[in-house]
Amino acid sequence: MDTRTMTDDERRAVRSTYRSLRLGVVVLLVMLGAAVLTETVRAGCWLDSLSAYYWTAAHDVLVGTLCAVGALLVVYTSADDIEDALLDTAGFLALVVALTPTEPGTGCPGALVVDVPPALADARTSLTALVVAGVLATGTRTAVALRTTAGTPAVLARLTAALVVLAVAVALLVAPDLLVRTAHDAAAVLLFVAVVGVVVRHAFAARAVGSRWALVYAGLGAAMLLTLSAVVALHAVVPTWTQAVLVLEALLVGLFAAYWLLRTVELWGVDVPPRAHRRRDHADDTTAPVA
Repeated sequence: MDTRTMTDDERRAVRSTYRSLRLGVVVLLVMLGAAVLTETVRAGCWLDSLSAYYWTAAHDVLVGTLCAVGALLVVYTSADDIEDALLDTAGFLALVVALTPTEPGTGCPGALVVDVPPALADARTSLTALVVAGVLATGTRTAVALRTTAGTPAVLARLTAALVVLAVAVALLVAPDLLVRTAHDAAAVLLFVAVVGVVVRHAFAARAVGSRWALVYAGLGAAMLLTLSAVVALHAVVPTWTQAVLVLEALLVGLFAAYWLLRTVELWGVDVPPRAHRRRDHADDTTAPVA
């Protein structure tokens, strides 16, 4: 739908939908943090990673929030094609993390361990369903990118996101047991890489257009990279620090939530984030929204 022909009510509806999608991610991350903190207070100590809370009373919130955040990241459409593909990839990987449990944590002997049925620990059914949905979604979006006036970077970004889904699909067919054992850790690492990529990508994009938010985004991107380096270095120096992964995950999630909240504030009054080609097509159109 062309935004220039929208009624006021339609424009408000689109703006409200984008606001809800953005706020939803932040609220869900707060919900995840609250569940982990509550379980920690009950147990009297911290586990060694966020994923380890899968085996505690925080199980439902952990799986539910990761699935919901993953879906929101996939559904949300960024103004930048490469950033949008990174968000799609991060969303798919968040779903993989949610549906493939890791080993129970060892950092807190007092944790209230949930008796999870063995069937829930076998992620093959969930991964199969996720791959079917992922192939459908990425295939459709890649086909649309190829058929429209999207440039080469946009098409390559879409193809890269599709390859991530296809890699999981192939692994599920060729080595399902190996995939179930390793998917969680691999997806978690790649998820954070994609998230950091989103922040760094936008920091450079904001600087290129002289955005007043550029310095803040650059600071968040640098903070994420420094956090990753510092925690890895400290864990190497102090190998007995069992909560290193938990600290790293918590800090990166917190920084991404801060980035997402700032983007929400920046885009609060924007009706529809424009695609790059729309900006080119309507460069002289003062009614086109500007993100």
